[in-house]
Amino acid sequence: MKAYLVAVGCALVASSASVLAQGEAPAPACYIEVQRLMAEPPEGIGELGAAIRQLDATLRPQVAEINALKAQLARLEQREVQSAPSTSIEAAFAEDDGEPRQAALAADDPTAEEIRRVQAELDALQARLKLDYAAQQQALIGPVQARVSRGAQFFATTNGCAEMKMARAPDLPTLASAGARNMTGEFVAWYLSDQPG
Repeated sequence: MKAYLVAVGCALVASSASVLAQGEAPAPACYIEVQRLMAEPPEGIGELGAAIRQLDATLRPQVAEINALKAQLARLEQREVQSAPSTSIEAAFAEDDGEPRQAALAADDPTAEEIRRVQAELDALQARLKLDYAAQQQALIGPVQARVSRGAQFFATTNGCAEMKMARAPDLPTLASAGARNMTGEFVAWYLSDQPG
């Protein structure tokens, strides 16, 4: 879930609204806290949090399958290490990463063959999850991000902000010390009252 939050934060930061102020005095920079946006109303808009939860629920079976294969692979590798003669244990591990070397796994060893099969299956499932994550992220979170970004652009324009940044927690002290205005509460209230349901 944490990775999804970071991905949403990064995507929103990438789509931050930059609005040039009209008039002589420079308009202040403004920001909206991404974490608060994901909260349920009235503190947040709820849509982002709901989309992330839906993404998590959609991909959870694949993640569980991958985790089960990782556990199976670890058990097989442990069995392989335990069955190897003590003099060849050092040869079975690479010096740089501690992973069993494929060459050390005997071709006629059923455990070694099972390790290769499970590793290949795991690699395929991880590749599929990566593709499915991208597709589901685009389908579930993308439309919400687009609505929020459009709203943030309009809100920034109508509230005299030189720019509107979508800020993650690590960004907040820097923005506050630079004099940027936290517009999260105002944006959430506006968004909830002005956006179509």
